[in-house]
Amino acid sequence: MKTILSIQSQVAGGRVGNSVAAFAMERLGVRVWQLPTTILGRRPDHGAPGGGPIPAATLASLFDGLAEDGRLDEIDAVLSGYLGSPEQVGVILDAVERVKSVNPKAIFICDPVLGDEGKLFVGPELAEAMLQGLAPRADWLTPNAFELGLIAGKSIDSLAIARDAARRIGKPMLASSIRTSLGVGNLFAAPGGDWFCETARLPRAPKGAGDLLAALFVARRVRGEAPAVALEAATGSVYDVIVRSLAAESEDLILPDAQDVLVDPITWPQAHALEIV
Repeated sequence: MKTILSIQSQVAGGRVGNSVAAFAMERLGVRVWQLPTTILGRRPDHGAPGGGPIPAATLASLFDGLAEDGRLDEIDAVLSGYLGSPEQVGVILDAVERVKSVNPKAIFICDPVLGDEGKLFVGPELAEAMLQGLAPRADWLTPNAFELGLIAGKSIDSLAIARDAARRIGKPMLASSIRTSLGVGNLFAAPGGDWFCETARLPRAPKGAGDLLAALFVARRVRGEAPAVALEAATGSVYDVIVRSLAAESEDLILPDAQDVLVDPITWPQAHALEIV
């Protein structure tokens, strides 16, 4: 069975971080082992969330406990998301190194959860730790357009600029939330070719949509699907989940009610191969 170690936030009353990613990936038949970077009662945008970051020593101890079972060689990918503190970077990199030491084929995917729509929602120290610590060491990246701009050091306001930034960074990347004249799209850029997949722009998207996209894409790639197919399916599924969530007037992604479209999206946008430049 394909296995992903997901190191992200855990929110009791919200569908973000591992609270969305684990459900989605397991719905696709991928086993998920979860490590929480922070445990919160609710989303911070609702007010004081309760709980707090997992101390780096505790996070390391949790991984040690997992490692003691002698099953790190079963991990096909490590996916990191929202961090609770800058000190967690070293723990995550150590975990990745230990996984790769027993399974050299394992990949490390960094979802640099830092902000959106031109605004950071983490502190500068944590942003620096992500940009200088995790992102450069990842095999793949899954930033949104704003986060890609932070990594590249330039504003991303078009597909052409996003593609150029991804090419300069030089590693496989799923860049999401790229606005176009027709809607919004997701770019997968890699040395073997670039693909772009677009859907209509919706009035809003509940929190966690980016976490869901990264989880679905990574799970499908780990299962062996071609990049273009994984891009199409993940993009369509996220669109369908958002549509259903908005129809239900929910502030959160209604994953249990929409779980069928995680596997078989109703919307299947075509991924267009971009010309070599």
